[in-house]
Amino acid sequence: MLEALPAGPPRLVGPYRLLARLGAGGMGEVHLACRADEPTADPYRMVAVKTVRADLEVDGDFRTRFRREITAARTVRSPYAARLVDADADAASPWLATEYVPGPSLAEAVVRSGALPVAAVRALGATLARALDAVHGAKVLHRDLKPANVLLGADGPKLIDFGIAQAFEATALTSTGLVVGSPGFMSPEHLVGSRAVVPASDVFCLGAVLAFAASGRGPFHDDEMAAVIYRISRADAELDGVPAELREVVARCLRLDPAERPSAEELAGLLGGLGAPEVFPWPGGVLSLLAEYGEAARRVGEEAASGAGVADLPTLAPVVPYSPTAVGQRPAEAAAPEPRRRPRRRPWGRPWGRIAAIAVAVAVVGTAGIVFLDREGGQGGAAGPGPSASASGPAAPRTLSQVVLPYGGEGHTGDYGTVGTGRASRPAGWSPWVRRLDEGAGICALSPEVLVCSGPGGAVSALAAADGRLLWSKPGRGAAPRTAPQYPAVVGDLVAVTGGDGVTAYGLKDGAERFRRPVPEGHWAVKGTDLDDGVLYSTYVDLADDTRGLVTAVGLGGGTARELWRSELDGIPEQPVAAGGRVFVPIGVTPVALDARTGKETARGTADVPCGRIVAHGEFVLCSAVQDGGVPVLDARTLRLERTLGEGLAITGDPAVRKDGAVAVVGGATGHTVAVFDLESGRERWRTDVMFFRAPLSRVSFAGDQVVARGRHEIHSLPVSGPPARAEDIAVFSADVPKGLDDGALTAADGVVAGGAAFLPFSEGLVASGYLP
Repeated sequence: MLEALPAGPPRLVGPYRLLARLGAGGMGEVHLACRADEPTADPYRMVAVKTVRADLEVDGDFRTRFRREITAARTVRSPYAARLVDADADAASPWLATEYVPGPSLAEAVVRSGALPVAAVRALGATLARALDAVHGAKVLHRDLKPANVLLGADGPKLIDFGIAQAFEATALTSTGLVVGSPGFMSPEHLVGSRAVVPASDVFCLGAVLAFAASGRGPFHDDEMAAVIYRISRADAELDGVPAELREVVARCLRLDPAERPSAEELAGLLGGLGAPEVFPWPGGVLSLLAEYGEAARRVGEEAASGAGVADLPTLAPVVPYSPTAVGQRPAEAAAPEPRRRPRRRPWGRPWGRIAAIAVAVAVVGTAGIVFLDREGGQGGAAGPGPSASASGPAAPRTLSQVVLPYGGEGHTGDYGTVGTGRASRPAGWSPWVRRLDEGAGICALSPEVLVCSGPGGAVSALAAADGRLLWSKPGRGAAPRTAPQYPAVVGDLVAVTGGDGVTAYGLKDGAERFRRPVPEGHWAVKGTDLDDGVLYSTYVDLADDTRGLVTAVGLGGGTARELWRSELDGIPEQPVAAGGRVFVPIGVTPVALDARTGKETARGTADVPCGRIVAHGEFVLCSAVQDGGVPVLDARTLRLERTLGEGLAITGDPAVRKDGAVAVVGGATGHTVAVFDLESGRERWRTDVMFFRAPLSRVSFAGDQVVARGRHEIHSLPVSGPPARAEDIAVFSADVPKGLDDGALTAADGVVAGGAAFLPFSEGLVASGYLP
């Protein structure tokens, strides 16, 4: 529909004068326009100009994606696809102009005029199939073929919007804020992930569009979106409303196996030949809409050419676009077909198979501007397997039932195991979210219902794990320096946080203060904490004497904080790591092991094998923060060097160790290398470079059968068994930087992974939860 522009001087985009508003999406607006130097009242000389929303900041990655859209549109040459007329990706506000089709979308036409007759559906399908054949011939996938992206013109339909098209061989750039496919008109491959989409996927979408055109209802329509996704994953199409003479062809397009679907060229032949009809067989209702659109465009063109304003342009009747869960009212004479047999409702508690549980979701939070997109879904993908119970067996619990610790649990191994990917380990009712915390966020721990994030100086905030609602928050305490965010120790129904004035425990759900324990007497300032089996281990530095350090063990059971032991150290201690009955503490770069029950020193390494930070796994201790690169592996009992992994690799983050002894590291000359080694033998299993990251990699962990690497505000995943053959097949998601924040300053801190979802704190107080890629 056309919407009048506000009164004022003419608005120009490049050489074009905007005449009226056609619509808007998440990232941009579309306007009807004509050349400013050639005013016209002829709709067929007008263009549709797509511009970026004025309130959005345009970065280099966005321009790259915009250029890709321009390239895709220029590559496709077909009389059945809207032609690209002009574009400028380097303008202050990038724009592109395509030919204007003076007519409604297929979605609007069916909602306002009812289902199309068989002859019109045949001609529509054959024309769109020829358009797809041209698209695929140019080595491009459309990937979002739906009724709203089909415009109806007097001489037939035209395919529009290559905004998410992707060349077959193009690098899969991250594009948050972009939903690849539209619910109700996606293929099963869309649900598995964007890299699984093939030309036959577009044919599947076209089959769904034709079913909608012929029946007035999508083939996977359901009142609940979850059921729509499930039915698509099974190719469970309902075609009772499709006329019998079309049903077989549509059903072939909607087969589950892409290999069993016709090609676009074959489909054009099945629907009535390869030639376009001389007169397109639109029904009377569509012809009336075409006349309405043409007249509205001519009017705004005449007023612009005469110099008159167009503020009084009458807006065409508002239209509710077709949705699988919300259908607009149709005229009485074009009512929907008689009610058909409804599929049996499938409750969320049932295991719906490989894809449906976590197939497609997106969280868009306008206030903070962070978007996470599920790239994979599906069993074996990075989002992890769903419940393993069969459809006839007992359903797996669909909620987290344990505390998930930062650093991947005991020993700081970074291994989240099956908890990291199994949907049954996701908090009940979870969906992606984002929150900005006034008190800041540095390290987070996840309980079954509450995500607790600590901030500087003992600040702490509690968020509902399911949706990110702020439950309570507490400011930092004390004025002592060196009180960076410390481990939020979750024990039972309380959380203990260490700040400048000591340890304070709060009720996990209500934030009520339960007890306090002050900093040890003297000039001690906390340096690091770790929790193991209900005991909080803390290291302190003496502010008056930097040759002294302290380690304490405080039991948090029984609603009190009881000191179990304390041990003085002969230097400045770093982050403690408790594992296997020992507490490992680097003193400077010299590792020391203490007995976890008594605090007595049991082993000491040497400065010749520097150990700035420690990861403990079974019989071994792995060291990081080593200037010369590589990961020294020490015997956990003696702290003597056994071997060095990745020597010379210039490792930039702590290693992660999987239960089976796989060790993952990130680093390299540019900071974009991921490598996996065998802990026992020291053998390198594989390494790969991911140069498309905007910033060097800084953290790595394991989640199920995936290696998960993080950069500044990007995450990608690779199979533990080895990287994919092509770099573009590495799954990625990214956080869009909110407006007003410095891209270089926004960095991901230590978060947690559970149920195929990441819970990540960022600088600037941002906390976001989204699907793993």
